[in-house]
Amino acid sequence: MTAATCVSALHFYPLKSGAPVDLRSARIGNEGLKGDRQMMVVDEAGKCITARANPRLFSIHTVFDLNETTLLADGVGHVTFRRDGLTPMPVNIWGTDVVALDAGDEAADWLSAHLKVSCRLAVKGERSHRPLTLTPGGEMSFADTAPLLLTNSASLEDLNRYLEEPVPMRRFRPNLVMDDAEAFAEDGWGRIRVGEVEFIVAGPCDRCIMVTQDPATGVPAKNVEPLALLGKQRRGDDGNVYFGQFLIPCNDGRINLGDSVEVLERKTPVSLTPGTAVPVPRLPSPTAKDGGSTAPRERELRCVGIVDEARDLRTFRFVSTDGAAITYLPGQFITLMPEIDGETPRRSFTISSSPSRPHHISVTVRRTRGGGISDWLHSELKLGDTLRAYGPLGRFHLAAANDCRRLLMLSAGSGITPMISMLRFIADADLPYVVHFHHSARTRDDIGFADELSVLARHMPDRLKLSWNLTADAVEGLPKAEAGRLDGAMLSRLCPDIANRTVFACGPDGFRQMARQAHGTLAPSGGWPFLEEAFGIDAASVEALPEIGEWSVEFTTAGRMISGHGTTTILAAAREAGVELNAACEAGICGTCRCRVEEGEWRLAANAADPERGALSATEKETGYVLACSTTPIGNMKVAL
Repeated sequence: MTAATCVSALHFYPLKSGAPVDLRSARIGNEGLKGDRQMMVVDEAGKCITARANPRLFSIHTVFDLNETTLLADGVGHVTFRRDGLTPMPVNIWGTDVVALDAGDEAADWLSAHLKVSCRLAVKGERSHRPLTLTPGGEMSFADTAPLLLTNSASLEDLNRYLEEPVPMRRFRPNLVMDDAEAFAEDGWGRIRVGEVEFIVAGPCDRCIMVTQDPATGVPAKNVEPLALLGKQRRGDDGNVYFGQFLIPCNDGRINLGDSVEVLERKTPVSLTPGTAVPVPRLPSPTAKDGGSTAPRERELRCVGIVDEARDLRTFRFVSTDGAAITYLPGQFITLMPEIDGETPRRSFTISSSPSRPHHISVTVRRTRGGGISDWLHSELKLGDTLRAYGPLGRFHLAAANDCRRLLMLSAGSGITPMISMLRFIADADLPYVVHFHHSARTRDDIGFADELSVLARHMPDRLKLSWNLTADAVEGLPKAEAGRLDGAMLSRLCPDIANRTVFACGPDGFRQMARQAHGTLAPSGGWPFLEEAFGIDAASVEALPEIGEWSVEFTTAGRMISGHGTTTILAAAREAGVELNAACEAGICGTCRCRVEEGEWRLAANAADPERGALSATEKETGYVLACSTTPIGNMKVAL
């Protein structure tokens, strides 16, 4: 840490899980920032409700005016109550009983209408005693664990190196944010001074599913980030995942933006398992300063262009109906979801346009006759038509080449589409790649983008080489072409320096298998990677899994059974059945909700941040243990709870 480390942001949250209030200066008391988490929403039983269960809480802002408090949210108006004359109300926050104050029926009705659940507003009063459990003798607001939370901008920057879509600090809901410290330097602090206040650094903050929720919309990230990354990079030996440090004030005082952070004592950081994440390469981009892609989301697209590229190969150009540009990495794909005969099938297509041209997005589709989305696009989609789409997605993109500047692109059939996107981007951004592009087709009429590829080669004469092989046509008159199927011998003749190149391969399974085997023979050292198109498991594919239908879960220890229809989790079923089961992260990370399945089948739920289930040992997996929060029952199941 350097002497320049200072406070760069101050936030307090008047309503637990509500919107933050940004400050330039704050008064610190024994419960933390004055006014922080002095209100919370409770259900009919008096138990606290957080945005983990009801994300609409994120949208509620608070305004103070003398003795009046106003809650407001866009589109639903506001409610105002006075803080004097409130009546006592018993509430429970994470197992601790507290006597709070009831804000009244008008506030309860407004919250119930907005949150769509019967609830009331609890206010912490002067006699609302909630002991601090981290150290004896302290007092707590309605915050979860400690009076304050500190985070470090450099630590977030380090995490964002591993994320396709970087996340903002507000996902972590800190009170103090500091700049100009080394990444995760805060892990080793034991006691600090900020402004007029000394703080005990009480330990790291364990994280849950809430960090996956966009605080602006409440919508959780379908890739369960950044929680999935924390499971790889910041998992403690106890199974929890950590980001940020809890603070306990030692005295009252004031802190301000720009105050220096002085380390008074140090401590041994919590023990973490070795990180396994790989940094995400960033491309220089003419359209996005970080060279990345927009977060995948659902959007409506309008068709504005249709171009025939080759026999049965057609490009469909779209714009977003909201007028927004779509940034993506060259080589990524998008999932189209047209309405066909009352149904909404899904199919993923590689984006063939270049991210350097952000105001439209194109997919190039080879027609497969006999039905399906590709046939429908060719026969039914017209200019002006709209359809829904989800994306961008995928890790098969130009940035995956890392530091290698010599590339071999191998494609067959419609596998040419990610290659043309990458080549267009390389040309538009004048990137220093030297590329050998090879395409396999049945006949020369099946080669897509032939004219454009020739133009690109003329514009990059020293950096782009083209070659072809035709399996059912003569090659006379086609430069750098060979007859027959591509194999190792042909590949060696066409690209003798393959061992010095990163290989991108996209095409049918047999083609990619051959290319992979040939690469293993011609480049046995494995110095540069062999990359092939594979959409893998993502949120879109999870949603496309077959529906489960009827299910039942018998909790054998409790002697209770519950049944239902559709998709649920063992944790949700247990709660509905009244079976006690502890849980923390609710994303399959921490292992708190482990339980044993005695009978029945299951699959991972869409919220599973760690498909490998690293919180469970190999023995636990072999003996039937699962993580209840991210396990979906199929059919009839028995669970030892």
